[in-house]
Amino acid sequence: STPATQHISPRLGNHLAMRYRLVATSFGGVGCTSTIRGAVRHTLQTDLPTQMGGGDSAAQPIEALLASLLGCKVATAHYVARHLWARPHNRFESIEFADVEAVRDPRGALHLPITEPPPSPPGLTRVSGVARVHLPAGSPLTADDVAVLGRVVEQRCPIAAMLAAAGVEMDMEWVPGGAAPL
Repeated sequence: STPATQHISPRLGNHLAMRYRLVATSFGGVGCTSTIRGAVRHTLQTDLPTQMGGGDSAAQPIEALLASLLGCKVATAHYVARHLWARPHNRFESIEFADVEAVRDPRGALHLPITEPPPSPPGLTRVSGVARVHLPAGSPLTADDVAVLGRVVEQRCPIAAMLAAAGVEMDMEWVPGGAAPL
């Protein structure tokens, strides 16, 4: 069955396309509430810090994007592991993302006068960090296996692919993480 937030849309070549539907409303000046339109409705909010004119009531849009990136990598990694690794070792306990950092030049968005081209792109230029994959006790999988998992995830994760296509340097190191964190 199709997840509630996804709808099958017309074909792309010989394949069906996934379509996502949302509505959004601003609040308090720069805040935004987005509602995912599906059988189950989920709501996300974003805002800016007070020093940037917001109410600091929710994550910044860039932070929401990064959280979506990591969530997408987790979902993709579970799918990839099921198809990459032999049973019964085709699963992992969890992934812990550590030291994740995204970089952008604020002049790209804030340069004045507003009608002049900015001196740098407004978007992210780099996302880096470490993905610690926690394997079940006694797993025969190696650091090389986890590295291959990471390479395939980086290729298959839709959000990572969009960021890479936009020129963002993606530098996530995938390593075994030992025992799963509590």
